[in-house]
Amino acid sequence: MDVEDNENRRLIFIIMNGILTLDEKKYLNRICNYLGSLGMTTGVVGFELDAQQQELTSDDIKWEYVTHFENNYRADIPENLTPILQKIMAHVIRLGKFESIDFVDIDMVNYQKIDLEIDCPSREITVMFWFSYYGRGDENAIEYDSTDDIERFERWMETDMKEIEVPEDGFLTIPYNGGGDSGYLEGAFEENGDKVPSVIEDWCYRELESHFGGWEINEGSDGRFIFNFNNSTILLLHTMNTEENESHTLFEESFKI
Repeated sequence: MDVEDNENRRLIFIIMNGILTLDEKKYLNRICNYLGSLGMTTGVVGFELDAQQQELTSDDIKWEYVTHFENNYRADIPENLTPILQKIMAHVIRLGKFESIDFVDIDMVNYQKIDLEIDCPSREITVMFWFSYYGRGDENAIEYDSTDDIERFERWMETDMKEIEVPEDGFLTIPYNGGGDSGYLEGAFEENGDKVPSVIEDWCYRELESHFGGWEINEGSDGRFIFNFNNSTILLLHTMNTEENESHTLFEESFKI
């Protein structure tokens, strides 16, 4: 029997029987008694990963800093529990469970975390991988084409925008972007680089706040004001950013006896 056959048999045995020994299962049951004495039904040991990390090695886990259960920092992690957790994570790493995850777009991922959870009511221990990423909501459009809107636009053309160079197609754009509790409107028109008059800039900020209050908070948003000099109207196109979350089970095994 060759080495590959031996490895296949070993993996089949693990899938059917798990990797925990009887002594390790007994110890995990004692851990549940310990957690219960602290009023806890679960114990979570977690560690964060780099946001764009796509490979997992044993060096990525700093076990020397894993000293307390994450869901109760008054609960110390017993010394003899750590080798069991290390064994489980070594198994996850060896099988490449982390690398097999299909990310939506790794460049959009902003947070990654792995939790080892001891669930005492079900007598199960699991390894969960969590990640969050930025997505895009639906685009919203507001058109400023009423009589008052057109009159305001034409006043701007006669005063504040009379020195602005308008492209042949008659369109000028002001982009904006917000996130992390701050946002800004580009200070120049996108097509020609001319400075946006302060009265128009102020109007744009007021409209954003009026229609999309909080546009710069947390995940934020972005969009653009499109000035149409052909018919003296303005189109506001606005898109909110979203934060999506996903979780994957990398390992689970019962420690019922």
